[in-house]
Amino acid sequence: MKLKSLFRSVLKYRKTNLSLLLLITYSIIALLYIFDHERYKLSLPKEGEHPEFKGLLETAWGDLQIITASFHPYTSKENDKVHDYLLRRVLEITGNSSFASVSDDKESKRSILFQQQDPFNESSGFSRITYFESSNILVKLEGKNPKEEGLLLSAHFDSVPTGYGATDDGMGVVSLLANLEYHIKHRPSRTLIFNFNNNEEFGLLGASTYFDHPWSALTKYVINLEGTGAGGKAVLFRTSDTSTARIYQQSVEENPFGNSIYQQGFYSRYVRSETDYKIYEQNGMRGWDIAFYKPRNLYHTMKDSIQYTSKASLWHMLHTSLQLSAYVVSNPLDTADKSPACYFDFIGLKFFVMSARTLFYWNCIFLLVSPIVAIGLYLIARDRITWKSYSWLSWIRFPLSLAAGIVVQKLFSNDIIRSNPLTFSRNYFWPVSAFLTEILLTSYILINCSNFFFPCDDMKSLSIIELFIILWAVLLFTSKLLYSSDYRYTGLYPLSIFFLLTAIAAILKLLGLALEAKTRKEAGREFMDHRFNYSSHSQIDIEQDSQENVEQPQNQFPSSQDEQTSTQDDNISTTLAGSSHSVNDDHEMDSSSQQRDERVPLLKGSSHIEQALNSTEDSPKLEYTDYAWIIQYLLIVPISSFVLFNSVDAIMDALNHTVQEGSKATFDVIRFGMVGGILIALPILPFFYKVNYITVSLTVLLFLISASKTLLESPFTDNNPLKVRFSQNIDLSQGNAASVHLLGREGNLLKPMLEDLPSIKYSSTHINCTSMTNGMELCTYDGMQPNLLSTNGNANISSMVKIHILHDNRNSMERSPYEPIVAELLLEAKENRACTLSFESRHQAKSPVREITVYQEKNTGSQHANITKTIKSGSGINELQLHKLDFDQETYHIGVQWFPKLLTDGNLEDDNMSTKDELSVAISCYWGEYDSESVVNGTAVRKIPAFDELINYAPPSFSFTNEQKGLVIVKDSIIL
Repeated sequence: MKLKSLFRSVLKYRKTNLSLLLLITYSIIALLYIFDHERYKLSLPKEGEHPEFKGLLETAWGDLQIITASFHPYTSKENDKVHDYLLRRVLEITGNSSFASVSDDKESKRSILFQQQDPFNESSGFSRITYFESSNILVKLEGKNPKEEGLLLSAHFDSVPTGYGATDDGMGVVSLLANLEYHIKHRPSRTLIFNFNNNEEFGLLGASTYFDHPWSALTKYVINLEGTGAGGKAVLFRTSDTSTARIYQQSVEENPFGNSIYQQGFYSRYVRSETDYKIYEQNGMRGWDIAFYKPRNLYHTMKDSIQYTSKASLWHMLHTSLQLSAYVVSNPLDTADKSPACYFDFIGLKFFVMSARTLFYWNCIFLLVSPIVAIGLYLIARDRITWKSYSWLSWIRFPLSLAAGIVVQKLFSNDIIRSNPLTFSRNYFWPVSAFLTEILLTSYILINCSNFFFPCDDMKSLSIIELFIILWAVLLFTSKLLYSSDYRYTGLYPLSIFFLLTAIAAILKLLGLALEAKTRKEAGREFMDHRFNYSSHSQIDIEQDSQENVEQPQNQFPSSQDEQTSTQDDNISTTLAGSSHSVNDDHEMDSSSQQRDERVPLLKGSSHIEQALNSTEDSPKLEYTDYAWIIQYLLIVPISSFVLFNSVDAIMDALNHTVQEGSKATFDVIRFGMVGGILIALPILPFFYKVNYITVSLTVLLFLISASKTLLESPFTDNNPLKVRFSQNIDLSQGNAASVHLLGREGNLLKPMLEDLPSIKYSSTHINCTSMTNGMELCTYDGMQPNLLSTNGNANISSMVKIHILHDNRNSMERSPYEPIVAELLLEAKENRACTLSFESRHQAKSPVREITVYQEKNTGSQHANITKTIKSGSGINELQLHKLDFDQETYHIGVQWFPKLLTDGNLEDDNMSTKDELSVAISCYWGEYDSESVVNGTAVRKIPAFDELINYAPPSFSFTNEQKGLVIVKDSIIL
């Protein structure tokens, strides 16, 4: 009996029991979270168990150390050194293999001229032509069955000018080398091609060039390895469809990591980066984009180095790609389902996949069936007098408390925006915790105050039913989004899981009431037939019968077998329904019991009838009626809280540093934090009003800590720095001043740092800071002159870039007024790899340029040339981007053709048509070498001393990255 009493005590709906269960639930979630984030660090291959894998990892780590020894953007000489090292490694690995072939674009002088949409802004109407000389290294392993569709593995070996490129994309490159080494020993069934590509950072150009190579026709699938963060685990960032997601599920059995929430966020442009995967996808390939995704404040900075990463991170990417590639090249693939995929992993142990179209169908079923079942059960319960009629005050408590919590959230978010809008960059845990505790505490206060004045018998179950109704409306809205997006909103699946669990809990409550009604009616009818006969019983008899009913409930009804069964059914159904008046439920017995004692004998008899009909807790038979809350809790809270918490964490972990990228991103992150707080709170909200004072005190304490840290802590530290974008601009048309441009978030963050630089505070240098429209701030000042070239004389920056007009027939008498205008330019840029020409007409709304020609020089400076590439555009060309490999070739030879104004608007009455056909050409040339020296008059000097000064003297809470494809930009302009 003691054990039975203990069991009953533990399971009753009491404050202590609920609070303890919440503690256990969230402790388990926290442990699973830690396990998920730390487990990969313990998964390194061991010498005795996986000697081959161990060797691959050690070799890859050594390759990474060599590749990331210095910055190596496309615009640097170090880029060539990395290319040459990779080529040597590839040739070492392939050796004399009979099925391996190597192709070097640099040796074959592969180049492309093509029209390119801005890869980082799909909505841009800007028309861009790109000329690119490639140094991609391709390796082909011919499969045993070459007729099967092949697989491409791709990674880029260039870095940004301000980063060592350890994760972006050194780990991807060395993972490709490891895959090559593995597959050269285990010949694949499908043909396997590796693309070590160049110049991804400024236009995804290496991937674009791949489709100019004949081997591109052999591949249908692609695994792209990338880094849009700076370490951690490599996530399945996006995948083509449900079929490819299932291939990942079947192949990556150890440490799978992926979530379609990232995919939706990336396609929704909450993250502004892009990867080569976009180019492969646009060209009809299907596959997997596997990338490092955090932390973004170290991404593209000096801390993207081997010092800030680990072998565990490298092994996670290497092993994931190895498992996936080995499966794809060795097994038949089921690729029939091309609908977008919803997918996620469970703490790196199991990977789940569902078609987004299937999810939509299930949502429709949930939306249709659940209200029908719920309404049907409600009508049955009401008809059988077991559904208690709640007042409107009871009905509005839960939604009103939730709405009030959201209002409190909004007020707090306004305080964040006013006082510390960038706080998410440092730590998103505190603001999300503040939003969460605001919802919980507001609900606790309002519901308990209303219950004090207007008691509600079963607030928990009523709240669950109302939550079910609210989530039904939310699911209807999200399902509409899913359908209207052509099933691209693949990150909405957590709401479907939450709704389903809540609906089951609500329907079970209604089911219990519906089943309970019949047994109560029968019990009441039997009781009336056998125990009450007012004509023959005295009031004393009635009182005796009442006492017997309390003490011996099993004798209350006739002891026939059918009636015993009915009594058992009553116990079960009442357990599902829960007791409306249980002392252990929402409220203890109220003053009605005292009133009952004072009533006349006839009313006391009526109280006895009420006990029989309503089964109040005076009857020992209903000791178990209050245990249904355990079922409701276990259905709603653990799974929903785990899924929603991890979903919110995934979103915030990927986006919190984007607050540094503009005001819109800041508002998005704050909004996600608010919604995240609501979602984490909702599963426990129907229960939270019942927790004990210790839990409430801890929640208040958490709110105070979270709010103070959110509002008062500096958003930037050594480990979470403010990222500032640097460029040094020299406009030759306005003199030789080397103007430093720093772009960062507004809020008086940049100017105090700049005022402490030696070159500024010990001179009269003026700092000009201007607020931009997107919440950014641009600060400019005249910095120290760069030393881009080694020279024995006086370095003259104006000699770096020169433009020569070789031919221009705009004013030629031989050209018809209706004939397009043609010009040839020779652009001279010393030791340069990248320039841009921008075209503009002051008298035409759109660019009149219709054709671009790039010439291949036979001899430097020669005006005699062979036409190599020509491209036309009927919509006008705004920009020509030039990328060449040879530093010794100092010129770009360009042909430009544009339409006169007469052809574009047909106006023959203009008096001065010749000047209205003028074409303005703005030239920008880029130099990206920072961590190196030039020799000027026999003395070694740093190439970009202005950048050195920032690195040396800025506080460690600042980090620096490039604003454009070069750190130094020399500009000039001409009119044709």
